[in-house]
Amino acid sequence: MTEGVKKRMVELLLTFCMVTTGSVFVCAAYNNIFWPQGTLLDSNILWQLLAMAFVCSLGNFIHPYREISRRRATFNKGLHYVYINVVVLGCGYGFGWMDIENICMFAAMVMGILIVFAIVSFVIWRLHKRDSENLNRMLKEYQQAAGKASQQ
Repeated sequence: MTEGVKKRMVELLLTFCMVTTGSVFVCAAYNNIFWPQGTLLDSNILWQLLAMAFVCSLGNFIHPYREISRRRATFNKGLHYVYINVVVLGCGYGFGWMDIENICMFAAMVMGILIVFAIVSFVIWRLHKRDSENLNRMLKEYQQAAGKASQQ
């Protein structure tokens, strides 16, 4: 397996874990808001959350691992956000998590999507930034070592 494929798989797994965790928090808050008297959740919701998180994680493949323009990166991020909304709202409707006609439920779901998307995107961005800084540092060290060797 190539290094690029390994990185993609690790990022997919990390994203899956973060989306799953975020989804559980949103689900807990959502239930407390719309069913404050308590509700008995069917155990199927756990499998549904895992399936939804996995499909959401596949959205990572929208972003290429190569240099692209800032405009293209912004477009890809917007496309990714739309994809996440379609998946989560589709699951919410399909699995019966929300009443599509209840504007408050819809707004709460969209707000939850935005919060989880922003947090996961920030964490992934920081990881990529750290990787870039490490690569730049190693390149600089390599160039300095090559410069010293050519002077001798």
